[in-house]
Amino acid sequence: MRSASGSGVPLHLAQARRMRRFYLLLTAFFVIVQLVWIGVPIMMAVLWSLVDPQYPWSFPHLFPQRLAPAPWIYVFKYTNIIKALKTSYSIAPFAVALSFLISLPTAYVLGRKNIPGKKLFNLVVLLPIIMPGMVVALFLSRVFTAFRLSQTFIGLVLAHTLMGLPYMLRVLTTSFQTIPQDVIDAAENLGAGTFVKIKDIFLPMVRPGLLAGMIFAFTTSIEEFNLTFIIGTPTFETIPTILFSFMGYNFIRTNAAVVALVMMTPNIVMLFIVERFLKSDYLSASLGKM
Repeated sequence: MRSASGSGVPLHLAQARRMRRFYLLLTAFFVIVQLVWIGVPIMMAVLWSLVDPQYPWSFPHLFPQRLAPAPWIYVFKYTNIIKALKTSYSIAPFAVALSFLISLPTAYVLGRKNIPGKKLFNLVVLLPIIMPGMVVALFLSRVFTAFRLSQTFIGLVLAHTLMGLPYMLRVLTTSFQTIPQDVIDAAENLGAGTFVKIKDIFLPMVRPGLLAGMIFAFTTSIEEFNLTFIIGTPTFETIPTILFSFMGYNFIRTNAAVVALVMMTPNIVMLFIVERFLKSDYLSASLGKM
């Protein structure tokens, strides 16, 4: 048996060890990159949200001289953050539900049927993402005003649905495309009707994509500023509109950090909760292996 030079270790074992070290180094590299790319900004936001106004954080201090809850107290006392939270988390579920109802039949047709102009339609669906948000908001505001939807809750739900629809539709379309036709044919040969195919094949296989689309649509609604600002203010305020009020010439970094954390934290918690349901065993369950 061949061995690595001078070591007495078989060559295939030496190669396996080298590959293992390579994968460990590659994993460590990506972990470090993620910590720097995501962890550092979050840590900075937390520190800025706790800076004591009496001891400003500036050069050459590497860390704040003193921490205090003053920025949090100011934001929750002198802004409409509580009302904005209620508005944001009232609009988002309706926008997600409406996106789902519109996307499900459309995604089924785009994913399972051959129709003329399918590629063009997929491109048109992505236009709200490709176009600048303020441009979309300015043009839609005219339409919403004409239909008396401006400054209304229903108008905001429709606007947020428009921005979340491309994500939901794209993810669901891909989910329907990945369903093996052999599984559907086998179910039909065994006498499965439409209801059985939907319950035992389509839903289990599409569920991970549906949850992913819900995350995209929900976070898009929570973070949407342009349409809310043009169509909803001053009647309605959401978390992003309060966040942007601390931007511009009167940039208050401490208050902006507080609002950013308020907007970000529930989304992160929801992401971890939904991630528990995004399991690969859904495919096994739909194939009868569980």
